[in-house]
Amino acid sequence: MSKTAFRLSMDQDLEQFRPEIEFACQFLERCHPVQRQHDADRILHYGRTAPAGALHIPSALFPAAVRIDENGIHPNPSAMQEIETGINGMHLLPPYLAGTDGQAKHGRVASLPYDALGLIFNLLSRLEERDSPAVERDRYLRFPMDASLSYRRASLDTPLADLAARDIAAALIGTSKPEISTTYNVWLTHDVDRLRGYHRRRETLRKSAGELIYQRNPKAAARRLWRELSPGEPWRSCRHIMDLSERYGHTSRFYFMGPVDNHMDSPYVIDEPDVVKRLADEMVSRGHVLGFHPGVYTHGNATEWRRQKEGIEAVLGHTLTEGRHHGMLFEAETTWDIWNDGGMQMDASLGYPERSGFRSGTCRAHATYSLRRRKTLDLLEVPSPILDFGFFGGRYRDISVDDALAECQGIIDTCREHGGDLMILYHTSQNWRPQTTFYEQLIERV
Repeated sequence: MSKTAFRLSMDQDLEQFRPEIEFACQFLERCHPVQRQHDADRILHYGRTAPAGALHIPSALFPAAVRIDENGIHPNPSAMQEIETGINGMHLLPPYLAGTDGQAKHGRVASLPYDALGLIFNLLSRLEERDSPAVERDRYLRFPMDASLSYRRASLDTPLADLAARDIAAALIGTSKPEISTTYNVWLTHDVDRLRGYHRRRETLRKSAGELIYQRNPKAAARRLWRELSPGEPWRSCRHIMDLSERYGHTSRFYFMGPVDNHMDSPYVIDEPDVVKRLADEMVSRGHVLGFHPGVYTHGNATEWRRQKEGIEAVLGHTLTEGRHHGMLFEAETTWDIWNDGGMQMDASLGYPERSGFRSGTCRAHATYSLRRRKTLDLLEVPSPILDFGFFGGRYRDISVDDALAECQGIIDTCREHGGDLMILYHTSQNWRPQTTFYEQLIERV
């Protein structure tokens, strides 16, 4: 596949943001066959006034909607709101999202009507999550879905960063449908929240007793006892998952917690290390992958994160280089830095349990960025648009299997269209029929 060379230029006052702008350009180059070259004839100019013959991308995000201090780069909330709505004439979002003209025209055009590079950076770096007061609305202090730019101005299943990269590439190359450089991949991941069907046996007995005595609901008590104390775990559910993956030619990735004992995590590595080791050995012998599932108090705590990682690695006898935070916990200011500094190669913590969709605005795996140190990291982010625990049981929603599959089909189609990475989370120790039926039918579709 031949690549279209271009030279990046920018207004002088934007040079201070070169690390952020080049991060966005790297994503563009990953998505489509375009490449920066210092002596290229084709110029992409970012800023206010472009040289003659250059492709002009207006700068809305930089410098007005951000600020820099000794702790890195931060969003400027009031200015961010202005460029989201375009009330000052500067647009962060493509006008065609609102049904107005403005999509990149066919052929080489003189300019784009919105800040496509700024949009890519804002979404991929998770700049919008930094310093956000919206986290106070979530019981786990996570950045909530309804505070995200994608949810408020488009939809979670619209990959805004991918559309921005497409628009830039189309204008540079001179075609309405630029070739795609990435390929569709399926990632089947399984967080081992519980080794058995429970975090702690005494909690299962206590909750079942409450359902029986206080709620006078013996059926609910019986269902809980069967679901959480049924024999055969963890072998039954994990082997079923591996059987399904092998049937369709996929690799499963199992993410284990470290030695931790608090009410929100599971202490199985402390209680049953020999069982954990035997289970992991069987997974590896069958060609599957092991990873790390750090507990709830680690996404902003490097010391505790490292302690848990070293603990589970000692039990498994393997170095772990990928994983996902328990509860989808993620802090834009610190989490990626912790993972990167801890030698991890891939994180899958970006997703919303309330709705399937693309938290970082892309269906593709992408580089990560340190907002504190203002540099591109070695860590790869593979966002998780499909999360099993968000569909059933009423914790977030309680929809039918058919409705869940229909929602997932849109995500699958988008990943295929853009050559994306379809990351699916399905937990181990699932014994509830709607969940197992959903996953079995989902695997057939991917």
